[in-house]
Amino acid sequence: MKMIIAIVQPQQLPDIKEALQSAGFENLTCTNILGTVANQHEEHKYRGASQEITLFQKIRMEIGVNDDKVGEVIDALSSGAKESGGSGLAFVTELLDCIELGTGAHGESVL
Repeated sequence: MKMIIAIVQPQQLPDIKEALQSAGFENLTCTNILGTVANQHEEHKYRGASQEITLFQKIRMEIGVNDDKVGEVIDALSSGAKESGGSGLAFVTELLDCIELGTGAHGESVL
């Protein structure tokens, strides 16, 4: 089992979510996060004082999948990101176990 973590721009979320759903992956977790972008900053004025903004809003998506589905999820993430004209990163990590809390079921059948 693998955990796929994708970091994308907020405006990309609808297209990526649609691409994942059309590929048959409907379970995901999304979190609002802040992150830096290389060589990018903005300057805002607040009550006359300049403030340099170096942290930007992003979305962190987490998707747990069986090993044989990793390529399909990465393809869906990529097509959704390209459709919205954005970029992003995806990380694939090992997932040791998955437990359905209501039934106590373990392993790949839960995903």
